[in-house]
Amino acid sequence: MDDDPHTLRYVRDILSDAGYAPVATGEPDEVARIIRAEKPRLVLLDLILPGTDGIELMKHIPALADLPVIFISGYGRDETIAKALASGAVDYIVKPFSHTELLARVQAALRAHARPETFACGELAVDFGRRRVTVAGREVRLSATEFELLRVLSAGGGRVVTTEALLRKVWGRRGSGDTDRVRTALKKLRKKLGDDAADPAYIFNAHGVGYRFAAGLGPPLR
Repeated sequence: MDDDPHTLRYVRDILSDAGYAPVATGEPDEVARIIRAEKPRLVLLDLILPGTDGIELMKHIPALADLPVIFISGYGRDETIAKALASGAVDYIVKPFSHTELLARVQAALRAHARPETFACGELAVDFGRRRVTVAGREVRLSATEFELLRVLSAGGGRVVTTEALLRKVWGRRGSGDTDRVRTALKKLRKKLGDDAADPAYIFNAHGVGYRFAAGLGPPLR
């Protein structure tokens, strides 16, 4: 996202030549829609934009908080960089930059935020690449929504994922007024995993906040 057409073309061409599939826009109002539609792995965001700036976009577009964001800017002052990183960005590139620097920073950010290929917790095993879930060696067939819910919760590393975050990450919805949707999907997921809500092994309620998944690669948290 950059309002400078030259920078937009330059970055897009570098990423395309490296085998990525960039989606480019010069309109800040398009960012939220593109994230919902394209589900990118990383966002490159201009710091200074017409009528707003990248830091403000990160505050007002919750989906950006779920993605690694690299700021691109002509401002290289330490205080500007510190403010941008404090807003949640993972990196900051100062213009002008070479294609080598851009690719190195993009690749580093993607490696740091790579999704795990597999997940194991007690008798539960998930192969994300093959979209295969087993419990005690028995294959469990999940719907696309149930699988994504499992992926988002298990990626939390035992931390609580808020209901709002689940709505945003799984269904692409904002706000907390659709909590029944989350509860219904979780009830179905728990049933398929053989998880008892009264004495869970995998999915735990954080009452009034959200849910957490037992930490992987070991016995379930109690």
